[in-house]
Amino acid sequence: MLAPLEDRSVLTVRGCDEECAVEREANELRRLLRASRLRLRRSALQSTRQIVTLNAEIARLQKVCERQAVQIARYAAGSVVVDLGRRLMALSVANERLVEDSRRTAMLERVLGISEAERQRLVRERDAMARELAAYRRDALLGVPLVGGADAVAIREMNDGGEHVGQSAWSGDSGR
Repeated sequence: MLAPLEDRSVLTVRGCDEECAVEREANELRRLLRASRLRLRRSALQSTRQIVTLNAEIARLQKVCERQAVQIARYAAGSVVVDLGRRLMALSVANERLVEDSRRTAMLERVLGISEAERQRLVRERDAMARELAAYRRDALLGVPLVGGADAVAIREMNDGGEHVGQSAWSGDSGR
C-alpha cells in the first residue's frame, strides 16, 4: 500500500494544480457547450422562420398558379372571347344610341336656332305694327287725313323722325 507522505503540501499544491486545471477545463467545456447549444437554438429558430416564410410563399405561388390555370382554361374554352363579344355588342348598341341622340340634338339645335330667328322677326314685325297702330291712332286723334298706300307711311316716317322699321301690313289700306 501507500506509504504515508511526510510533506503533504507537495501533494496539495500539485493536486490542486491538477485539480484546478481539470476544473478549469471542465468549466471551459461547459461554457463552450452552452455557447454551442445557444448557436444551435438560434440556428434552429432562424431555420424555422425561413421554413415558415418559404411555406407561405409556396402557398401564395400555388394560388397564383391555380388562378392562371383557371384563366388558361377559360381562354382555351373560348368563354373569354364570347364575353368580350357580348360586351362589344352591348357597347356597339350603346354607341349607336349615342350617335342617334347626338344627331337628334344637332337637329333640335338647328330647329331651335331657326325658331329663335323667326321669333325675333315676329317680335320686330309686332313692334313695327304696334308703332304704326299708335301712329294711326295719334293721327286720328289729331284729325290728320289718311293718305292711302305707301305715301301715308312715308309721310308718317318723316313726321316721326323715321322711327318705323320696314313696311307695314296696314300701308295698303286707304280706308283707314
